[in-house]
Parts: sequence; C-alpha cells; structure tokens
Amino acid sequence: MRHLALAAGLVLLAGCATQNERHVGIHDVPSSTVFEYQDPSAGDATLNIVREQGLWGAGCSSAIYVDDKVVADMEIGEQLVLRVPSGARKLGMMPHGACSADRVDVDATVGQGETKDFSIPASGSGLAAAGTPKA
Repeated sequence: MRHLALAAGLVLLAGCATQNERHVGIHDVPSSTVFEYQDPSAGDATLNIVREQGLWGAGCSSAIYVDDKVVADMEIGEQLVLRVPSGARKLGMMPHGACSADRVDVDATVGQGETKDFSIPASGSGLAAAGTPKA
C-alpha cells in the first residue's frame, strides 16, 4: 500500500513539472484582448509593454490603461505594442482575476517617433519603465 501511495505521489509531482506552451517565452497579446492603438496610423509614437514570465501571477490578468481608458488585457508572458499619439500620456495597469490591487499609473510621455518600454512583473503587482526599479 505504501508503494502505491508513493507511485501516486510521483505521478502527481510529474504533472507539476510540465509547462504549458502558453508559459514558455514571451508572445504577443491576442488581438481579441486589445481594444485600441493597434493601427499604425493611430499614433506617431510607440509604447511597448511586457508582462514578465512566471508562475506567481498565472491567475492574475492586467488591465492596461492609456489616459484613463482601458485599451488591453494582458496575461503573464505577453507583450503589447501600442501606437499612440505623441505627447503627454499616462499609462496605467490594474491587476484583476485571482488577485486585485489598486491601479498603478506611470508617466508615458513620448515624442514623435519615440518608443518607450515598460514592464510588469509576473506577479502583476507593478508597472515600471524598462530599466528602472519596479513599483
């Protein structure tokens, strides 16, 4: 009986060691979850947002806001390219799903032809310009 319990435990642990294709590498946000700023003629500047890979935030989604308007929804391991009009922009992120927290907003002012990169940790608990400490 002990051997049967040990074998069952090993089978269960083996299932935890596998990875879903969705959780391998960074991929584009599905078009069905992007609501604005996809057309290159929509703007003359670019905001790149990457939600990092990891297991801790798998149950959390991230609603993405530009100037207080929801424009997309992201999951772990996804990247989003937004083509926005140049000028003063406010980029926001609010986690939802299995987790919740207050919305985080950052300055995303971009000049004509400029690109700015931002990252969200896998946990979905912050938003920061790439290369700066995460909130």
